[in-house]
Amino acid sequence: MSYQRIGTPKIYTDNINWLLTLGKINSSNIDISGLSLAGGSDKMGFFDMKPSNLQTITANTLNTTGYITINTTISTDSIIDNTFVAILGHNFKQAGAKFQIEQSDNNFSTTYDVGNQTEIINAGFSSSYHTPDRNGWSLVSFTDRSGDNDNQYWRIRIEPSGSNYTSDIKIGAILLGEVISLPQSPDLDVKKKIIFDGVSKQTSVGGQTYTNAQFLSGADWFIDPLNLHSSLTSTDKILKTERISLDMGFSYLNDTDVYTENNYTKSDIISGNNITTNILNKTHSGMLPMLLQYDSSIASATDTDSFLWCRLNNEPSFTQVANRVWSTSLSFIEEF
Repeated sequence: MSYQRIGTPKIYTDNINWLLTLGKINSSNIDISGLSLAGGSDKMGFFDMKPSNLQTITANTLNTTGYITINTTISTDSIIDNTFVAILGHNFKQAGAKFQIEQSDNNFSTTYDVGNQTEIINAGFSSSYHTPDRNGWSLVSFTDRSGDNDNQYWRIRIEPSGSNYTSDIKIGAILLGEVISLPQSPDLDVKKKIIFDGVSKQTSVGGQTYTNAQFLSGADWFIDPLNLHSSLTSTDKILKTERISLDMGFSYLNDTDVYTENNYTKSDIISGNNITTNILNKTHSGMLPMLLQYDSSIASATDTDSFLWCRLNNEPSFTQVANRVWSTSLSFIEEF
């Protein structure tokens, strides 16, 4: 949706970093196999939520299948919810690579594709595989196989889209988590601010202004952030320099859209579908970044202008305005 028009937002939060920060999983629960990491790259770099920190998988001219596997350690099928995968910062087009999303309960002695896979951004889907036709980033949504079955283990299977890979594979950040659609569009008084917080100004005794820039834009995600391009580098590389912040008010929300049924029950915390669980809890109120989609519907699989890589920028308060009805405000700031 051009012009960053705001409708009914969706928010994509990452379960892997949530589990890592809680100490529920660690590096021993994440594995790369089949293909090898190049020197200087590390498997945990895939999950540092920094798309500009590209990790390199040695693949050029090979035809080997590679696997990135995550053991969530959550063995109860009914309580883990993963409904999207995002690969932020990649060169799959350049490398001639495609990927498949798989799940299992027995470390892939038995393997299942996830169900109802849908390309959101740059992830054309055919015969269980997603083949990005541009470098940049990709986003896929899906449902768990047969509801919530066989989902302790997850992996991304990478294969060449042709006979061999045509370059080493670069990946910035992988998100595996849950998407929440906010129940309604925000109130009309949305506030959007354009920030140049890397620029400082100082006025001399004589009244002249001197400026200094610590940074002007975010670092590349292989190409510039949230961009897509079929060649190695974009001709419009890093033209966007500002940081965006958004303040949105949401009035008259049902309590079931705001709170989990039981705030101290593991299954409710993990599988809840509400603001406090999915947005506040899963990001620790801004400790972890998230992907914001301005409106639940987008124009096409190249409509990257509909997204913001951001953090929650406030600790929301909630005001009860009627019986079982609440209002709140959410603030977001772009992450570089």
